[in-house]
Amino acid sequence: MSLYKKKFNFLKKNSIAEKFFNTFLIIIIINWFFQGIRGMQSKEFIFRIIFELLWIFFFYIVLEINFIFSIILSHTLFWIFFCQFWVIMRYSSFYSNNINNLNKTYKNLLTKIQKSKYLEKAVIIGSIPKVKQFEHTNSDLDLRFFFSNNINDFLIINFFLFYLRTYAFFKKFPLDVYSYDNFAIFKKFNKKDKILIIKDKNNSIKKYLKKNGYKL
Repeated sequence: MSLYKKKFNFLKKNSIAEKFFNTFLIIIIINWFFQGIRGMQSKEFIFRIIFELLWIFFFYIVLEINFIFSIILSHTLFWIFFCQFWVIMRYSSFYSNNINNLNKTYKNLLTKIQKSKYLEKAVIIGSIPKVKQFEHTNSDLDLRFFFSNNINDFLIINFFLFYLRTYAFFKKFPLDVYSYDNFAIFKKFNKKDKILIIKDKNNSIKKYLKKNGYKL
């Protein structure tokens, strides 16, 4: 399988700098440090910071581990279990996967989302909406949720995100999942890209997308 290549808009295509930043070691370091927080909006970002701080102080105060090592340990555990581990592993020449397993896990994820009584809004973006299945082993699933305006929703959806990321880790599934604060985030998407609606209480997503000229 050919190595998945990350696009850096600020670098000239096929330049030495682009090749350097596409080395697996550099990609791992960057991803370990940021852990996808650049793609998070406020509700997910705040929860992520608070939750990791709690783990850092648990290691430091309760287990009496060195403070710097507590930070590194907590950050590494979050990177492995609560981040996008297999999404990043696609940049490794050692990465391999199975189409049948990917599609089986994909269907299981959709079932979990449909059965969740707390999650009201979910969409898939990227390449999957066109064919509604995995066709390539180096593809990933770009899954997006939306928060409502109550505290229970804030907590439950954030923990649900952690659960799905952990589930994806053990299933060796490249899951890229976030939950957004509101529909304004759609303005950053290309209107030519198809969006697959997975869950949409009161058809609020569908109405917004149709009104603003997005492709369904």
